[in-house]
Amino acid sequence: MNRKIFGIFVIFTLIIALLITAGEARASANGSPLVSLSADQAKYSAAQDVLITATISNPTGHSLRILKWFTPADGLEEPILKVSVNGRSVSYTGAVYKRPAPTGSDYITLKSGESVTFTIPLGEYYDLSATGRYEIAYAAASPALFNEKGKAVETLSSSKLVLEIKGRSPKVKPTPPPPPPDGGSSFTSCSVTQQAILNNAREGAIQYASGADAYLQRINSGTERYVEWFGVFDSSRYNIVADHFVAIDDAWVNAGVNFDCKCKQPYYAYVYPDKPYYIYLCKVFWQAPLTGTDSQAGTLIHEMSHFNVVAQTDDYVYGQTGAINLAITNPAQAIMNADNHEYFAENNPALP
Repeated sequence: MNRKIFGIFVIFTLIIALLITAGEARASANGSPLVSLSADQAKYSAAQDVLITATISNPTGHSLRILKWFTPADGLEEPILKVSVNGRSVSYTGAVYKRPAPTGSDYITLKSGESVTFTIPLGEYYDLSATGRYEIAYAAASPALFNEKGKAVETLSSSKLVLEIKGRSPKVKPTPPPPPPDGGSSFTSCSVTQQAILNNAREGAIQYASGADAYLQRINSGTERYVEWFGVFDSSRYNIVADHFVAIDDAWVNAGVNFDCKCKQPYYAYVYPDKPYYIYLCKVFWQAPLTGTDSQAGTLIHEMSHFNVVAQTDDYVYGQTGAINLAITNPAQAIMNADNHEYFAENNPALP
């Protein structure tokens, strides 16, 4: 190698090093952890489980807190991966939850320089029935990262991991009991007392849904109540919300719903969006009031909105404060957020 070529090589190497250092400095400055996805191989046959490794690192000079709900710490409880095959979005088939406000045990603390690694069995949570080129990226919908003062910083995301995957049959989940007749309720592992509570909660959900539907049919501009939960009035967004409540109201009046009471987790409830109309009630649900903020009836509105055949809502944020802020900062997400639908229906405190 002559001196000229060697000199060019040295300069090129220095430039790359400076770019990497600058990128790390930016990450450290804005408090962003580094999220990376990897796999042991690039191609998978139909007989092989697709195991994805997710590593979350803290390159900053201080500790960061990460909300476990938006990590794979306890398995996927939200669609935190964005998956596509041959350019088409791949459905998330896992559960989605309504949760209470987080407590200290709901966070992972990463000290400066620390990292955590999780293994995700992709086929347990996403439909891998199609053969092709899969693109997988970490893309938590909600703010999951918090600084030392408890302030939400941003979401967690990664670059794309590309894999060739041979299509396979979907993972078989436990088959729930047959749904009850249209408009009826059936129960799995629910006591007589729980059944009575759920019958009252369903009646409350019907009242909330019909009231919200009727309200939306009356307005044609941004009322205080509408703007509080869905942001500045826009006719196209309004039409989406109105259609959602028509579907929610219809489902609570006419659908056969199965209630399952086995869940012992510290959540309100959960559903599988592609499995209507099965709703799983958890510990916090039984402690909630029948109506009002974060009520039993409101929880049923929240869960019904998640079903793909109803409104296909997501969980971008939880809680009234988060829902109000989302309506201000991102109305397009607010109209697709389950808690915004619940709080609009509960209307507590009442807004005109």
